[in-house]
Amino acid sequence: MRNSRPMILLFPLVCFLSSIISILCDPNTLGVCNEKEKHALLRFKQALSDPGNRLLSWSMDEDCCRWEAIHCSNVTGRVVELQLSNPYVDSDNTNFMLGGEISPALLELEFLSYLNLSWNYFEGRPIPSFLGSMGSLRYLDLSYAGFGGVVPHQLGNLSTLRHLDLRYNSGLYVENLDWISHLSFLKYLGLGWVDLHREVHWLESMSMIPSLSELHLFDCRLDRNMVSSLGYANFTSVTVLDLSKNKFNLEIPNWLFNLTSLAILRLSKSQFKGQISESFGQLKYLESLYLYLNSFHGPIPTSIGNLSSLRYLALHGNPLINGTLPESLGLLFNLEGLGVGGTSLTGNISEVHFTTLSKLKVLLISETSLSFHVNSNWTPPFQLRYLKVDSCKMGPKFPAWLKTQKSLSYLSLSSSGIVDTTPNWFWKWASSIQTILFFDNQIYGDLSQVVLNNTVLDLSSNRFSGHLPLLSSNVVVLNIANNSFSGQISPLIGQKINERSKLAVLDISNNALSGELSDCWIHWPSLTHINLGSNDLSGEIPDSMGSLVELEAFSLSKNSFHGDIPSSLQNCKFLWLISLSDNKFSGIIPNWIVEGISLMVIDLRSNKFMGDIPPQICQLSYLIVLDLANNSLSGTIPKCLNNIRSMTTGPIGGDFNLDFFDIGFYMESLILNIKGRDSEYKKILPYVRMIDLSSNNLSGPIPVEIFSLSGLQSLNLSHNHLTGMISVEIGGMKYLESLDLSRNNLSSEIPQTMANLTFLDDLNLSYNNLCGRIPLGTQIQTFTLLSFFGNAELCGAPLPKNCPRDEEETQSPTGVGENRECPEIAWFYIGMESGFFVGVLGVYVTLFFQRAWRHAYFQFVDDIKDSAYVTIAIKLKWLHQKLGTCNAEDDHEGSVSTSSVAWPKSEHFQVWNCGQL
Repeated sequence: MRNSRPMILLFPLVCFLSSIISILCDPNTLGVCNEKEKHALLRFKQALSDPGNRLLSWSMDEDCCRWEAIHCSNVTGRVVELQLSNPYVDSDNTNFMLGGEISPALLELEFLSYLNLSWNYFEGRPIPSFLGSMGSLRYLDLSYAGFGGVVPHQLGNLSTLRHLDLRYNSGLYVENLDWISHLSFLKYLGLGWVDLHREVHWLESMSMIPSLSELHLFDCRLDRNMVSSLGYANFTSVTVLDLSKNKFNLEIPNWLFNLTSLAILRLSKSQFKGQISESFGQLKYLESLYLYLNSFHGPIPTSIGNLSSLRYLALHGNPLINGTLPESLGLLFNLEGLGVGGTSLTGNISEVHFTTLSKLKVLLISETSLSFHVNSNWTPPFQLRYLKVDSCKMGPKFPAWLKTQKSLSYLSLSSSGIVDTTPNWFWKWASSIQTILFFDNQIYGDLSQVVLNNTVLDLSSNRFSGHLPLLSSNVVVLNIANNSFSGQISPLIGQKINERSKLAVLDISNNALSGELSDCWIHWPSLTHINLGSNDLSGEIPDSMGSLVELEAFSLSKNSFHGDIPSSLQNCKFLWLISLSDNKFSGIIPNWIVEGISLMVIDLRSNKFMGDIPPQICQLSYLIVLDLANNSLSGTIPKCLNNIRSMTTGPIGGDFNLDFFDIGFYMESLILNIKGRDSEYKKILPYVRMIDLSSNNLSGPIPVEIFSLSGLQSLNLSHNHLTGMISVEIGGMKYLESLDLSRNNLSSEIPQTMANLTFLDDLNLSYNNLCGRIPLGTQIQTFTLLSFFGNAELCGAPLPKNCPRDEEETQSPTGVGENRECPEIAWFYIGMESGFFVGVLGVYVTLFFQRAWRHAYFQFVDDIKDSAYVTIAIKLKWLHQKLGTCNAEDDHEGSVSTSSVAWPKSEHFQVWNCGQL
């Protein structure tokens, strides 16, 4: 009993201590939060917008330490952390973004040391300056939050701050950074996307933070005028430095090589130039070096081979880097990623370059003059995940060493000079690779028995043959254009797939396929881009095509399809490109085509369409290509074409999305006839603006509204029955490069404003009824006479026929020149004569009906006649007397001196002898 008593006394003490320990370890067991802070948090919530109800647990009935995103002190129960970062950023759901106002009620959270509002959206509101009064803050993250305006200098009052992240707020800027030097304990500073161009001395300000470990200044509008002459940076403890996406336009400053603790250095896309310094070899802790997309020149320094910790080396996109690939790179045994593509490197790549690179996973050496020279039985020490060797000589033999790579997810050997068949092992080995890009080689083989399983597969512009391969449900992009596939298309389209097909892009154009399209398109609901052009397909478009409600681009050009365009296609509400050119389609152009608000390209060239051009076409404000040439369309050109907004802006203007044309692994292309020749438009297709209505039966005048399309580059209205004149408004089409109005019935003069078309390099006005002088201008006179031939009344250079005024200037005084006027000028003279006749007739009619006027008029005429008769008689008598006197003097030479005649002394009289008379 005596021994058990101490145990009985100890038991309550142990229970008490256990309770205390459990409370300290679990803050939620405190069950008590500061009431003042609870009310402050509720006021803070009230000012916010919370469409996703993320703060639903914030209520008076609950302990605030148990609320979502709140963390309290284990000891005091006071709020110390507020974690309001959007947890659903990967879902791309804006409904969970907080917004609204940030209430000053936060100031009542006296012990708050951690505040994270990232990945929300505050609609460009300024960062509250009162945050600078929250003296306990050690961590402040406002990145990706949609703040705008000036960064408040009051943040410099947060003397205990360790982490400040303001990245990715596109509207933020700073007036100066003097306040940043007060944050002497700061370790992380993120100012990416913050506009710093007003602060010239940014480097001095950063240098006054010796504790800084990470500095992110990407895309801050820094330039060469803002680089300090400071030769030494005091933040030598920096391990991560990001100065990418700026505009320095200078060589790498020497102070950077004093940062010997650097592990990650990002200088990409910043217009750095000069040679890559050998001093990089001093940064022995460097793990990642990103210098891509700059203007460096010269060789790759061999000292980089000394960076034994280097994991990623990105030098690609520096076209002036030359020389050979240093063999010292083969010593970087920790290297995982190497990018040297887009440079001017030459020479061979051999096994020596990869001797110790057993960890290499990413290799980019595309668009260089390097050549792979390895043994056919070479077994690389690495297992790649990503290989891109485009435009780099890998062939002519297919690289056998690829078979050793078991982890590849991306393989691109495009334009690599391979002239070989695919090995027997390849397609089974390649079935697990997500992306294969082999375009623009001469690889051949029969794929009839192959089942393709790759997510993205581009085998275009090769020599593959046989029937079309079969597809698994995993294929998303299939491009096998420009090959030699033959047979029917039906086995591919008609195949039944157990799972829902993911195929989005199907391009089998420029092959030798034949037959009709099967009515099985309902099995391919994910299709967005279809190109079956340049084959030998026939028949009608099946109605099931209308089930492809996601369809965006549809091309059947250069086949033998016929019939009407099915009305079921109007279900394709997202269609922006339709190309049915060079077929045998007939009927009228259906209204639904021109009523689709998303259409940007309409190519119905060389078919048998008839009827009028639907005026609803003017509603297509995003239209950039309208080609209805070589049909049987009639009527007039719609006057409302000036409503097509995308054609009123320049070729680099417009507000449409370029992603329509380039969806990553596939870029839409189109064959267009511009300047009289067919050309493929691919990368520049978004920047084309053209209208071609040629070779139809259109009549009437050219509407003046069409000349308001100032962004138009090509206009072809030739081979129609258009009449009237060319409007002077044509001078406003400042981007026009090609104009063809030939073989119409246009009349009048060529407007002088055409001389303003400085981009014009293709002009054809031949075979019209144009007249007058060809406008003077440096651009117009560069064209040949073929541009103006067949207009009999045209004159001036470059035609050999001079204009009437030119001929008068070059004629002799006695010559009789030809004066052929423009029909309009001839009509002017006809009108003038008619007017004179009518005027005279009016006088005589008046005299006929007014007797008094008639008597006065004839009396006046008689007086004039009498006066004229008397005057003429006197003059004739005087002249006869003078001539008689002169004859008498000739008979008596010298008998009378003219000097003896007394002439009046006046300056108005002169003495003339008879010879002068």
